[in-house]
Amino acid sequence: MSERAEPGADSVADDAWQRVRDLADRMKRYEAAAADGDDEAAAQAERLRVRAARATEKARLADGVADSLADITRRRDRG
Repeated sequence: MSERAEPGADSVADDAWQRVRDLADRMKRYEAAAADGDDEAAAQAERLRVRAARATEKARLADGVADSLADITRRRDRG
């Protein structure tokens, strides 16, 4: 996970996107092995594809929450 400057919704979203990037990197390595005919690597790449899709959805939701909280904070701070 990433180093967090301060806890909050933005850091949660950042960590979620970092997980997506990490899964994508791992998936690329397995896909390369699968292209060389490794059936086990192909199966692992597919499992990682599913995990990456789920992680992407979670990251999008975390971004939405962070944006909503930022909007609430801005409105509250305006008075």
